[in-house]
Amino acid sequence: MCRLATTFQTQKQAFSYLQKHRTEFERIARTRLASGELEDGVVLLSML
Repeated sequence: MCRLATTFQTQKQAFSYLQKHRTEFERIARTRLASGELEDGVVLLSML
C-alpha cells in the first residue's frame, strides 16, 4: 500500500498529475518497498 501526500489545491489537479507521472511513482514505490523504506507497512510518497 502507498500513501501519497500532495500540495495541490484540488483532488482533480492531484489526479491529473498522478496520471501523467504514474510510471515514475510506481518505480519509486517499488524501489522504496524493495529497500524496506516503509512506515507501518506503507510506502510514503509525496507530490510537490
